[in-house]
Amino acid sequence: MTTDDLILRVQRLYASIGATEETEISKFAPKIINNGHRKGFYQDWSGGLSEADLSNVAHSLIHNIANLRDNLRRWAARNGKDKTQVDTTFNNSRALQVIMDLSNNDKHGYPPRNGGYSGKSPKVGKVERFMQMTTRAEKGSSVRLIFTSDGLPKVSGDGTAKVIISGDILDRDDNKISDLHEITLEAIKTWESVLSDFGVNL
Repeated sequence: MTTDDLILRVQRLYASIGATEETEISKFAPKIINNGHRKGFYQDWSGGLSEADLSNVAHSLIHNIANLRDNLRRWAARNGKDKTQVDTTFNNSRALQVIMDLSNNDKHGYPPRNGGYSGKSPKVGKVERFMQMTTRAEKGSSVRLIFTSDGLPKVSGDGTAKVIISGDILDRDDNKISDLHEITLEAIKTWESVLSDFGVNL
């Protein structure tokens, strides 16, 4: 595997996470209700994507994160780097282990043998698309969602807002163990640290 091939893999990974986030809130016009008896609106953040569409986007991201492990090992072996660093990083990362389990579930079926790499037998619950609003980490920070005169959603304040695709990650007994969006971001950050150690300029 060449460095260009590896970088393309990483770019695909970033494209996958980008597909799970949308910051242009005005794209999500509400559905107007005016049936003669009542007037109002219904805000649907799905953007017209079906449950299958949302699941496909989520699993594309899961697979791209998981598949980077073997690609990194192969690249390291061919470029004079210590490929065992990839294995050590994986073995010390709960996020990467959970993601690998989710990827294997999609390929081989559920449940994983012996609880999978994570030992938690993780699985993805219902995948949904919803608004996530976050204030800044300082006193007085705020973020608000309002609707303009033409009915479009608009965010105000100094915080951030985005529409994300995510879902609960559950164990064998359906207890929540993590959030899909959060754990994918953590896993990507972990692979980024390995790429940085290997001197791969992204």
